[in-house]
Amino acid sequence: MLDKNSNSSYTISVDRIVNGISGNEDETPSLYQQAAQYFKQEPLNKQKLQLIKTEMQQVISAKKAQSSQKASKLDEQLLFLKRKYNHELLVQKSARLARLNDAVDMCLNLLSLSEGNDFDDTQLKSAKFLSTLVLFSPGKGKKLAALHHKLKPAYKAVLSLRVLDKLVIDGVVKNAYMMKHYDPKKRYEPEASDYICYTQSVILPIMLAAIFQDVGLQHPDLVELLEGEEGEKDRFRLLEKHEREKMLRLNYDYTIDYLQNGLGCQQASSSTAQQQVEFDESEKQRLKFQLGLVLDANNAKQGTSEILKIPQIYASIIFSTKHDFQRKSYPTASILIEQLAIKKVISKQIAKVFVDIVGHFPLGYGIVYIPRDIRGNELEIYEYAIVTELNPKVLDEPVCRPVTKNLMFLTSGKTLAVDKNLNLHFPVARKKLVKIDPKRLIEIMEKLTYDFKPEQSAAFVPDYWEPHNYFCVAGNQNLWNRSG
Repeated sequence: MLDKNSNSSYTISVDRIVNGISGNEDETPSLYQQAAQYFKQEPLNKQKLQLIKTEMQQVISAKKAQSSQKASKLDEQLLFLKRKYNHELLVQKSARLARLNDAVDMCLNLLSLSEGNDFDDTQLKSAKFLSTLVLFSPGKGKKLAALHHKLKPAYKAVLSLRVLDKLVIDGVVKNAYMMKHYDPKKRYEPEASDYICYTQSVILPIMLAAIFQDVGLQHPDLVELLEGEEGEKDRFRLLEKHEREKMLRLNYDYTIDYLQNGLGCQQASSSTAQQQVEFDESEKQRLKFQLGLVLDANNAKQGTSEILKIPQIYASIIFSTKHDFQRKSYPTASILIEQLAIKKVISKQIAKVFVDIVGHFPLGYGIVYIPRDIRGNELEIYEYAIVTELNPKVLDEPVCRPVTKNLMFLTSGKTLAVDKNLNLHFPVARKKLVKIDPKRLIEIMEKLTYDFKPEQSAAFVPDYWEPHNYFCVAGNQNLWNRSG
């Protein structure tokens, strides 16, 4: 996604997560590529097993009509076929477990990048991860839709967990299965990853549901629907009504199939029979919970599944694949969530918790604001900042890292909450700069604009800025160093 020579080790780690989930074909097979391979091979795998079963049935039928001597030879043939059948089952099971283990490992890697030792540390690490994903996007370009499609799964997974944590802490969650495994003292203990703990029973299924929520799109039937038989269609085009309805139906069906049969349950590694029984039962409950999340998120049902559904709606705007996407639409994402809650499409309570977490300005968004001098007087210039933290105290006042001062770009700085009256997103702030001489506005723009070309610019006061190019420069990725 970015030039590795300009990236920090952390940013490279985030890039690996993204590619590991839905990466390029010339790299190690991603989780989505594994799913595509499963969908392609599954009909043949089923056929293999069915052919062996048919042969076994034919041998059994033939045995009934034969003498004891000939029946003995048929017994040998039947035994061979049974071994062949069991071997094929084992091969397919091993492939399934390999896919599941890769998916679980990816989730654990994702947790290590987005969670810390306690709630506050987790908020900071998650903000850093989510911001980095947004800053990966240049906001324009021919490949933007494909890039956004890749960035969305990890983004949804982390957002879903932050909603979960807040709901549990606030006592909103009433789901008996989830709360049975919850222990606040062990919530952020990385070693607590055995099958009876909260991580295995609740965290992982939510992450897997979020990551694979649209994995059905990897099925050949949907690839053909979206891209055409010869790949001649744009998969991100605006679909006709009948195409969209078919896409949604098939995507759901194939997604459920993959979660249930392509991944399924983990295999017990316990030493005792009792432990194996307990593990198997725990995994059945985990899978049931996971499938239920996807099922309920796919319909109008409110409740636990909105931990998945609301981040999905939000992410569809942040990482929109529409051709008319514009970065300035970002602040509408939270407004949409609030409007859906008012219309009772989604839970008002859960929607409020979500918006309280993300605020009205998404992480990674470029804020343009009027600075104040040391006496608190507003200056007749504007500066740039990037939204870098979750849980703003005031929804319209994002917590940002300023990246310019005195019209010069910085590599470090201290966070600040940008006052609504100073945020040029709002007309009340923009009006304060209207009186500035147009020539002065061009001078300001020239200092703050990459590859500035006067003939292509008009004197105006911007309501946002694009931080992608700034983030791509070596040394500009340490936006979360609080000691800066």
